[in-house]
Amino acid sequence: MKEIRSFVLGGFIGLSGVLYFILFPEPMSMRTLLIIVASIIISFPLCILLHEAGHFLAGRFQGMRMLNVSVGPFVIERHEGKLHFHVVQSVLGYLGRAMMGFPEHLEKKVMRDKLIRYIYGGPLINGVVGVLSIGIAFTISHQPFFILFGLINILLGITNLQPAMSKSAMTDGLVIQRLRTVPLEDSVIMAGYSALTEDMKTTDTKKWNVDLIVQLERLLHSEDSTAKSFLTTIGYYYLPEDAEKVLDIGRTSAFTRESASHDYYADCADITFATALFFTEKLKEYPEIELELSKIGKTETVMELKRHALLSYIEGDVASAIEHLENAKAALGKWHPLYLRGEMERELLQVMIDKMKRNNDHLSPSAHHPNDIYL
Repeated sequence: MKEIRSFVLGGFIGLSGVLYFILFPEPMSMRTLLIIVASIIISFPLCILLHEAGHFLAGRFQGMRMLNVSVGPFVIERHEGKLHFHVVQSVLGYLGRAMMGFPEHLEKKVMRDKLIRYIYGGPLINGVVGVLSIGIAFTISHQPFFILFGLINILLGITNLQPAMSKSAMTDGLVIQRLRTVPLEDSVIMAGYSALTEDMKTTDTKKWNVDLIVQLERLLHSEDSTAKSFLTTIGYYYLPEDAEKVLDIGRTSAFTRESASHDYYADCADITFATALFFTEKLKEYPEIELELSKIGKTETVMELKRHALLSYIEGDVASAIEHLENAKAALGKWHPLYLRGEMERELLQVMIDKMKRNNDHLSPSAHHPNDIYL
């Protein structure tokens, strides 16, 4: 079925393009070539912008609030009622994103139905604008831009409805498929939006609804590998006071891959588990810990710096470890595509720094009384 849909889509796009240039031929010249190339270059970001605008409008109709909208590295973020502009490269490989959340908790079935309509908004806008643009090209204005803009919109809208995973980002089609087929209580996507609702109320994870934390703990043991990212949230909730709890919860989800790989969800679980080992003073004794840490991906700066910090700490180079953690705090910036405002992560990093400084002072001879005698 997937091959048939791809064949039909490719046939429609190819036939429309060929038919247009047969009916309205353009004299082949450098000017024509430049117009076509410029039309394609301009169309791609415009189509992505329309796609995210479609999500935004559909979300607003479902009662959701905008957190941020991005096209490439350009981000508009809403914080404390004000809009802020950032230029930040995406981390998970998405070309655009409209991140929205519900201001209040909803009954799960209602939330699922609203989320499905919100997700459909992006491809729907691309489809509608694509058809209109193609119609304009064949009737009102015979300009190559309109046919190319229309076809690219159709291509983006329909391909995005195909269930697939691009790096660590899900297409709209895969999100919709999972929302429709996965039981509500087992849905990682539903739990993620529930967590987002809590985050919109308070960035202090320790004040979140306990039932939601219990649900996230349960999902960590599910077959959905994307649930591994919840161990980071669990870490914010329990660390540093109850690090043993994080170790107990994360034993089946962290350090499970056989070799190094780009897997954002595994990275989240691994770095959080290693952080819990650090707080329980078990990091240096954990079997093959250097090997396990080496498997964490290098595409996300904050995780990479935390990995370097823990490796330096294991080697006894506390000064370098602290420097890496300070750099991780700086890497969060004012806004981060994964950590958003970064309050929880920044606080955790500072606690790690303070602990390392205390441990270093305790072990340093200079911390002892000058009359002490060392044998």
